[in-house]
Amino acid sequence: MAILMSKPLLFITGFLGAGKTTLLRALLDEYKRLDLTADVILNDFENAEIDASTLPESEASVFPLAASCACCDSLDELKNLCLAAQTGRGDALFIELNGTADPLPLLEAFTVMEKEMPFSPRWQVAVVDARYWRKRKEFDALETRQVETATHWILTHREGLSDEEIDLIVQSVEETNQYATRIDASRLAGEIEAAAMQPLRAKEDSSWRVGESGGEHLHDHEHALSHRFTGCQIPLPGRYRSSQMVRFLESLPAEVLRAKALVKLSEAPGYRWIFERTGRHPVGEPLKGDIFSKASPSLVCIGPALDPVLLREMVREHFGI
Repeated sequence: MAILMSKPLLFITGFLGAGKTTLLRALLDEYKRLDLTADVILNDFENAEIDASTLPESEASVFPLAASCACCDSLDELKNLCLAAQTGRGDALFIELNGTADPLPLLEAFTVMEKEMPFSPRWQVAVVDARYWRKRKEFDALETRQVETATHWILTHREGLSDEEIDLIVQSVEETNQYATRIDASRLAGEIEAAAMQPLRAKEDSSWRVGESGGEHLHDHEHALSHRFTGCQIPLPGRYRSSQMVRFLESLPAEVLRAKALVKLSEAPGYRWIFERTGRHPVGEPLKGDIFSKASPSLVCIGPALDPVLLREMVREHFGI
């Protein structure tokens, strides 16, 4: 009788702009160094293909999943994508959830469906943004949920913070979830590789159990917060100057908590570029996107109760579109 080897599943969670896709790229690079590949599912509000275009060519396959709440809007689609990945050539499956996702219902659903999809181990890494931890006001509860359910966590955006400030954040995260392991991309990739080499565990030895609800998750306050967020996508045809894109993104209203623009630049033809802004922080250097990606040049904004009419008017006034 052949021994069935396990295929690990890693959920990547974290609030908007925390650095989930950056972590995913680092994990894929580490996997390439280990001569391994991973299947990837990218869950985003509007256009998951934008992030897909920035991934290194080391993944087995990439599946975009456009949904604000994967457990409520697209659980069947997510399940089908996971089934496809389970029989694919990837050595592991990485699922990056959108920044306002409540992971608990998904963890419960995957526990109930583990006979159909025996991924082992099933882990969740929470990406914690040091700039905003415990500073999100009413949305602190949602970010806390992302940490409470994690098996591992990573602290990002520590630049400009003192050692004392970082120590306080680390202490707070560890008090929120004393069982999660702080880790970096290299160690996480190594642990996933080691797990992939193990025979598939019997059900009673499963490394992760979430809830006893039989899959019927009662949507609580934290989950309701995830539904407060909306996404708006606006086409951006033509070519633009880099300085023009930066000025526009930094002029967006405060309710836009996350903005991402995939555009062509007049000063850098031959590629498409991704500009990102999180909260009120300055726009960083753009990322080079795959020119052959199916993603259309556009602006994607995420926030609570966005006004698409206002945003489209701002685009028209700024760019003359």
